Amino acid sequence: MRLVCLVIALWGAMGAAYAQSASAAIGNCLPPREMQEAVASKGVVTPASAVMTARRQVPGADVVRASLCRNSDALVYVIMALQKDGRIVQVMIDGSSGRVRSVK
Repeated sequence: MRLVCLVIALWGAMGAAYAQSASAAIGNCLPPREMQEAVASKGVVTPASAVMTARRQVPGADVVRASLCRNSDALVYVIMALQKDGRIVQVMIDGSSGRVRSVK
């Protein structure tokens, strides 16, 4: 039983580390204040809307992190979701349209 708990804890730690590194790989993520300003100016969809879209792409997964990042000249939401089997899925949502760009 202890071994099972240890394996689950390690999977969680690896998943969290992967979520941070994948989000950092996109680079140029906005701090919360700038994200609020982008949403308030109606330039991007709300984070809640982006998360709901990501949840439809990865049913049953738990959203671990949602960041608004600059990608070229556009803003995209990078949403990390943890699946029941321990895998992390990265969903990129176009900030202005709210459409899915990619699921990895």
